[in-house]
Amino acid sequence: MSSGNAGSGGREGAPRAAAALCGLYHEAGQRLRRLQDQLAARDVLIARLRARLAALEGDTAPSLVDALLEQVARFREQLRQRDGGAAEAALRQEIERLSKQLEEKERETQQLMSQPEGEQEKEVALLRRSAAQKGRARAASDILCRSLADETHQLRRTLAATAHMCQHLAKCLDERQRTQGDAGERSPEPACADGDGSVHAVVEKLREENRLLKQKVTHVEDLNAKWQRYDASRDEYVRGLHAQLRGLQAPLEAERPSPPELMRKEISRLNTQLEEKINDCAEARRELAAARRARDAALERVQMLEQQILAYKDDFTSERVDRERAQSRIQELEEQVALLQRQVPWKQQEDGFCSHSSPTDAAAEVTSPGTWFSLSRRHRVLHGRQAGAPRTQLAPHTQLRDLP
Repeated sequence: MSSGNAGSGGREGAPRAAAALCGLYHEAGQRLRRLQDQLAARDVLIARLRARLAALEGDTAPSLVDALLEQVARFREQLRQRDGGAAEAALRQEIERLSKQLEEKERETQQLMSQPEGEQEKEVALLRRSAAQKGRARAASDILCRSLADETHQLRRTLAATAHMCQHLAKCLDERQRTQGDAGERSPEPACADGDGSVHAVVEKLREENRLLKQKVTHVEDLNAKWQRYDASRDEYVRGLHAQLRGLQAPLEAERPSPPELMRKEISRLNTQLEEKINDCAEARRELAAARRARDAALERVQMLEQQILAYKDDFTSERVDRERAQSRIQELEEQVALLQRQVPWKQQEDGFCSHSSPTDAAAEVTSPGTWFSLSRRHRVLHGRQAGAPRTQLAPHTQLRDLP
């Protein structure tokens, strides 16, 4: 009965290990596709920011922006090469090597089973086979758990970066709303300063993306180093298992009877460890799903803030055009007022000349329409000066209403 249970457990463990390896391969493929989608989204965002920068300031600081974009493209290419090549090649090599080991173990167990020996030797062979399969399943579950933990860590870092970007955008939006309240009282020079500030904000955002890409590159390098360390530790673990197997074979050859109860306890212990690892993997999957939901919510908020920023930018541009048009009209009217004020002394000289002239000439001048207009306007000016009314600087809209 014990040999039958061990054989059935070994036969069930091999497909489980293969399924775990296939799941690991699919997880790696999905992760690679997600990274490619993130890179595509970064490309779209960089193109949109570059177009916005060109629309705001034309050719302001092109060398800095081009250098940043080239550096971002270089890091993106390195990230794509390392993610696409190294991870996939390592996974393929690992799957091929594990498949070869599985086939070799299957052949060895078939040879051991085909040998006409006693019932105890068959039971020992089945127990060894089940123990090896449990070890492979445990190694596969360890790999899967580590990959899930790394992906969870990366998603947490991405979520932190997204939250930082959201805070930055919210701060920019609050500053824009505060500055729009005083936009009507400012001259076009602060508008230019605001444009420079937006350009600096875009440059800072590009630098932030460059920093995030550098962090991703370092993260990929760390993953490669971890894979190498894991390969070395796995080889050492396999060598240790072979040494333990040889150590078990030597006492079995010297003494025929073997304690099957210890093997059953070891198998039960390995089963409990496997169940614990499976539970840990399920918990990691739940945490990963929660992190993905939080990331999606943060991305939606970022898109909403970007749309609000674009709307505020359009409103600010239209208000700036209206202010410039009103300022030009005010300057024209001020020039006309200055011209009329310069004509006042000349009109006063004419009045003095007219006082020395004959009454008939003065009457003729008064009866003419143009002279009557000039005299009435001069009378109003002189009356205002005699009354001692202070000249106050009116607001631009008040000057537009009061001027004739």
